[in-house]
Amino acid sequence: MRPSTAQLGKKLKYGEICILTDMSADIHNISHMELGVLQMQILWFVGRTPMHGYEIMRQLNEIKSTKVEQGTLYPALQKLEETDLIKVKETGRRGKKIYELTDTGRKAMIRTCKEFSKTFSGIFEDFVCKSCK
Repeated sequence: MRPSTAQLGKKLKYGEICILTDMSADIHNISHMELGVLQMQILWFVGRTPMHGYEIMRQLNEIKSTKVEQGTLYPALQKLEETDLIKVKETGRRGKKIYELTDTGRKAMIRTCKEFSKTFSGIFEDFVCKSCK
């Protein structure tokens, strides 16, 4: 399902993070939801191992060309938590929230990563694999 023009306008208030603010669709029906690249990356990191926001931000900044700041990350984490894709596993030292995937989040991460890989496989092959030869 592609976002409507109205949804695209709503996404702009979050800057680059591409969160759909229209969550009127059943969030547990993953096929009715699209995730932006940042959300997919967050789900992927948290799916590998539960971690706190600063660690997520540090890892994102290692792989992204644009710096992810707190003002971008924490609203994205809040939206992922509100939509039941991640949850707070525990509160660590100094009150840091340790995030983990929910079952719904794991399904969304798998679906979104598969879709992303399928969509961009030709680009990867042309620009990454061929340059390795």
